[in-house]
Amino acid sequence: MEEIKDKNKEFYNNCTQYFEFLRKKGFTDYDFEDEYYFTMPAISNH
Repeated sequence: MEEIKDKNKEFYNNCTQYFEFLRKKGFTDYDFEDEYYFTMPAISNH
């Protein structure tokens, strides 16, 4: 179970960095954002 939490935290950190990169460049990735916000509640409840 701890490995899953570590992977979830890694995923969250990677996404945060990706969104920050997009903001700095003035880009958007709405397809990924939709998936991210749909997935986050599911993985954060473990």
